[in-house]
Amino acid sequence: MSPISFVTQPGSIHRAYYLSSIATTASLCNAMVRGHWSIENRLHWPKDVVLHEDDTYGRNPNALLNASLLRSITINLLRLHGFKSVTSALRELAN
Repeated sequence: MSPISFVTQPGSIHRAYYLSSIATTASLCNAMVRGHWSIENRLHWPKDVVLHEDDTYGRNPNALLNASLLRSITINLLRLHGFKSVTSALRELAN
């Protein structure tokens, strides 16, 4: 499934349309879209915003991939230890 987004002007409603070649029900499509955004919000957003992954640069693609994997493992370990927020976990563990 791939989204097609239309935003007309600031303050307007963001509407996304998804195209799929899968013969499925509306409720299953809804679950798949929500599942995608769950991953985006629970993993990619903390990596980008809290751990500044988008600011990372380097020449060796393998090193960048390994650093990204370590960030993902770190986030998952923090969640396994009961932390709801990566930011609050880092603050608590830094003291």
